[in-house]
Amino acid sequence: MRRTVKTEELAIGMYVAELDKPWEQSSFLFQGFEIENDEDLAKLKEECRFVVIEETEASKAAVAKAAAARPAAPATPITTITSRSGPEPTGLKREMKEVIQAQTVARTNITRVMEDVRMGKSLDTKDTKAAVTQMVSAITVNPNSMLWLSNLRQKHERTAGHCLNVAILSIAFGKHIGLSDVDLNLLGQGAMLHDIGQVRIPPAVLDKPGPLTEEERQLVRKHPVDGEAVLKLTRQLPDKVLEIVRSHHERLDGKGYPDGLAGDAVPLGAKIVGIVDTYDSLTSDSPYRPASTAADALRVLRTEGADAYGKDLIQEFIRCLGIYPIGSLVECNNGALAVVVSSTQASRLKPVIMVVRDERGKDTKPRMLLSLATMSDDLMSRWGIKGNADPRKYNLNLPGIIADEAGV
Repeated sequence: MRRTVKTEELAIGMYVAELDKPWEQSSFLFQGFEIENDEDLAKLKEECRFVVIEETEASKAAVAKAAAARPAAPATPITTITSRSGPEPTGLKREMKEVIQAQTVARTNITRVMEDVRMGKSLDTKDTKAAVTQMVSAITVNPNSMLWLSNLRQKHERTAGHCLNVAILSIAFGKHIGLSDVDLNLLGQGAMLHDIGQVRIPPAVLDKPGPLTEEERQLVRKHPVDGEAVLKLTRQLPDKVLEIVRSHHERLDGKGYPDGLAGDAVPLGAKIVGIVDTYDSLTSDSPYRPASTAADALRVLRTEGADAYGKDLIQEFIRCLGIYPIGSLVECNNGALAVVVSSTQASRLKPVIMVVRDERGKDTKPRMLLSLATMSDDLMSRWGIKGNADPRKYNLNLPGIIADEAGV
């Protein structure tokens, strides 16, 4: 049963089925969701006057609990607005050393593997396994820093950089949905090697700015099979890794390739890598289209990806990255621009941000770090996030800023 309620009457545990406006005009990525925390409540009250809720057992219990006892509002904490001259709330620089080391090892490894395939040399994937194990460890300890560095885009190594980013995001996503360390390592290996077959595609085809001919299209669609064939010869990789490489372009609706698998026949690892592969491709520049913002890429996945990957898995991926993904640009209420540095499940709407351009339109250096989760209401009225922003509109080089902050 559904009923309309004022947003002031909402409580954690209720299921929001409809808003008082089209979903597309809101900041919510899910068309229907359960209110999980105070931030969800605050965002609903900020954007809507009333909503339609689905009366489930959980929502009835939430109503009863809210009516029985409403806790007093906690005292407003004092927020420290931290600049580079003071202590950093996320310990960003301190965390970078291990993360940079793990990424450097992985980047070197995948570049070498691809070069060996290109030159027709025999492959040794033992180093790949070691690199992925190191990445799994780094993501477990420093997930925000690992995701921060995945936003670096280096020219002249598009395929290798893409494979590295897909591995990082796949491991983070796998950890989010509760995969074991063993499965995370297998997932990471498959993600790291998923496009190894593209080495056999001529650069003129991969980098072609216009539409592909049918012959070129068939050549591109062969890369999962070619990649699996090359890796099978090593006799070093488990079947789960090989099936990710072969099946990462399969889709639940049967419209993928190379085997036209459908439904449960598509392995979970292949679905995860398929989602992340699409996301990273959308957010990267290519010869045939400019990069999308993280927010736009997530909206494309939400609106167009359900048939291909499954609605539930898409929603979990969006939950994993958050409405404001790490490394994305946001606009503050006062007009300043900032990059999202870190967040937690409990503070997705109030992450730690780094101001890169102040409210007067002046680029900042040193760049100030703000912890929105601990800000007073007065400061939030100035520095809270107004919405996502497109760096191209403001002529901001985010990879350059991220590289500068990371010291690479």
